[in-house]
Amino acid sequence: MSYITWEQYGSLYNSITDEKEFNRLSKLAEIKLNAITHMRAKRFEEAYDEDTATDFQQQVHVQIQDTFCQLLNTMAVQDASGMGTGITSVSNDGYSESYKVTTAQEKETQLTSVIRSGLSGTGLAGAL
Repeated sequence: MSYITWEQYGSLYNSITDEKEFNRLSKLAEIKLNAITHMRAKRFEEAYDEDTATDFQQQVHVQIQDTFCQLLNTMAVQDASGMGTGITSVSNDGYSESYKVTTAQEKETQLTSVIRSGLSGTGLAGAL
């Protein structure tokens, strides 16, 4: 069960333009969201019924989907920038290297922050 489909993502965002990349990142983002919310977001989405949902439940559903998209976008940016590798740029012609200390822990902290911020007020992120 994915939180959002390729078509839904494409109608809201355009950061990821390749469906295979979306599918790859979607699996990773789903694992991360499920871990951080202790499966509460997944259980909410499985039980969600649009026809009988209250206004609050509808809002939570939208927040989950938007948070998932933001998580996907953040993961895509992290992958593209090489975040966590320590190298920010390399030039071979005139020999130039730039380093930035970005650890795996900083990557995880950024992802957790996206989830906390996105699900604020829903009760799904719990006491993190």
